[in-house]
Amino acid sequence: MNSQLDKRSILKKTAQFGGATLISRFLGIARELLRARFLGVGAVADAFIMAFKIPHFLRRIFAEGALAAAFVPVFVRKVKKGEFRDANGLMSLSFLFFEGIVFCLCLFVCIFPHLILKIIAPGFSSEQIQYAVPFLRILFPIIFFISSSALFAGALNSVNHFFIPAFGPVVMNIFFVGSLLFCLKFNLSVLFLCVGILLGGFFNFLMHFVAYLKYNFTFGVINYKAKQAFKTILKRFLPTLFGVSIVEINLFIDCIIASFLPVGSVSLIEYSGRFMNIPIGVFAVGFATVLLPQFSRLVTYAPKRLNFYILEVTKFVSFLIIPTMLFLIFISEPIFSMVMLKGKASVDQIFIAKWLLIIYSLGLVFFCLNKILVNIFYSVHDTITPTIALSISSMINFVCNVIGMKIWGIFGIVASTSLSGITLTFLLLLFLKNKYGFRFYSANFFNFLGRYLIQIFLATILFLISYFTIFDYLGKTIYFSLFFHSWGYWLIVLPLFVFMGLLIFLTRKFFGIKLYFLSK
Repeated sequence: MNSQLDKRSILKKTAQFGGATLISRFLGIARELLRARFLGVGAVADAFIMAFKIPHFLRRIFAEGALAAAFVPVFVRKVKKGEFRDANGLMSLSFLFFEGIVFCLCLFVCIFPHLILKIIAPGFSSEQIQYAVPFLRILFPIIFFISSSALFAGALNSVNHFFIPAFGPVVMNIFFVGSLLFCLKFNLSVLFLCVGILLGGFFNFLMHFVAYLKYNFTFGVINYKAKQAFKTILKRFLPTLFGVSIVEINLFIDCIIASFLPVGSVSLIEYSGRFMNIPIGVFAVGFATVLLPQFSRLVTYAPKRLNFYILEVTKFVSFLIIPTMLFLIFISEPIFSMVMLKGKASVDQIFIAKWLLIIYSLGLVFFCLNKILVNIFYSVHDTITPTIALSISSMINFVCNVIGMKIWGIFGIVASTSLSGITLTFLLLLFLKNKYGFRFYSANFFNFLGRYLIQIFLATILFLISYFTIFDYLGKTIYFSLFFHSWGYWLIVLPLFVFMGLLIFLTRKFFGIKLYFLSK
């Protein structure tokens, strides 16, 4: 089986992963809109968000993060060598070990939910904790289904199958959105919503399991080679558990600190963070997932090639994410006033949510880069170094959170997350250079960045001229209110953004912008 991917295959697989993730994110937008309509901004919303965030956090760093990062390279090596019997045995041992731990953890949380909530949300009132306890008991077992799916996804990734792992969140969001619609339609309780979310996790697990069997993988005999391979996974997993995702860890820290702020603060951070995570999920996660097996293969036969990949990945991420960042900043106010919190929040709360999204967006390029840079360390079987980098950046986030909360309140908390994400990027690049001799061709990158910023500046001017010209014309008609204060606004702004994106793509060669992943 030829498992090597060329650049076109990488982009194709990323597009498949990102396409499915894009559907999930659109469903996620609908989910957040419906959730805001159903829960609003208050004690119940804070309780549900925190109860949902605990298994979601473990899903991101444990199942989709640390477990995947430790498991995929080892499993890929087994499949590449044709050692399918050993690979099946490795899956058996990994499943029994990791899912056994998760099952015990589920039992503990279901028996002692008050203890967990007091640790995770120390600033919550007794009312908020009472709301959150039944939510947490129902929602937490979803981590069992998702961590199991992550193992099967690792096996699928080893044969370059990325669609099912990407489509899993779509299934879960369908159940989430469907449950919200039922709750709104029939005036059901939040407990019904929690059950619907849990069912979504189960069907996601079932889909991965069927796909796993379809590719002729099974649960094999646990032999000596499987045990040795599992020891390698375990050695990588333990430090990786703390070093896999700066975004998720810092967002979680944000919510812990925010639990000491007025009621509704956790909800506002969650809503703004969700929109910031859309481009990360649509592009960065998919790109990083596709590149991890590729990095693992390059290390074995052309390690110096990673220098080139670091440069081109950084250029490609910047090329896609900078316009997205500017667009999120531009729509930060209408996205909350017209869509998310319309009729469910005060003017002050909408103002806060707007600026939270703006501050988050300033770190977006770095958040995306971190997803990929961390995988380079995992490809060379180094889990300690990114853990050190994450520990430093998380410490900066925590200290700045405490200081920033006292000075700027909720804005200081979010600014700390962006700052820590930027810090992590520079630390990862520094460690790659000092420890492995990888070179970052800064002159090439800044040459690209200078040209690209000129292109972005001219495209932004054209965007603004078009925007104000259209609304100036509409201001003289009876349709102004429909297009400026209602859903019609998006019929103008979204096509304008897509047009500008296409213009940037088509004129990139005129500005001398060369991208490996977009070249023929």
